[in-house]
Amino acid sequence: MKLIIKKLQGGECTLEVQPTTFISEIKRQVTTQLGIPVEEQKLLLLGRTLSDEQTVQSYPSIKDGTKLNLVVKKPEGLFEVAVKHFRNQGMTDRESVDAANRMIKGIDDKIKRMSWDDIDRLCYNCLQDEKREAGLVTTEQETECDDTFAM
Repeated sequence: MKLIIKKLQGGECTLEVQPTTFISEIKRQVTTQLGIPVEEQKLLLLGRTLSDEQTVQSYPSIKDGTKLNLVVKKPEGLFEVAVKHFRNQGMTDRESVDAANRMIKGIDDKIKRMSWDDIDRLCYNCLQDEKREAGLVTTEQETECDDTFAM
């Protein structure tokens, strides 16, 4: 069956799915077609959020040609993630917020003390890590690149 996924901010895609397809799989297909990370997606049918653990057939109102609305959630920032982490470690809400603020201030202070060369190296290393994770860089290429910078 065909489902139309309509992004509320504009744009849509059409997916071919089976009744046994999980909502989480639909989200993965949306990531492939629209480039929106799964964790930022919220699929709605008639205003109700669809559960990742459910299949298409568990929603009787989903039929061939049904339009599902896609809400793109704002990704959480470092502060929000830190607060959640500290809460999970057993801290109270107030303690979690205070710890997250201290952590952010510590990071900010360290970045302010970095030279432009330090920041350049940090950015370069982060990009290399991303490329390595994506399988775009081999060890030989890294060595060749390091030799170039050693001139």
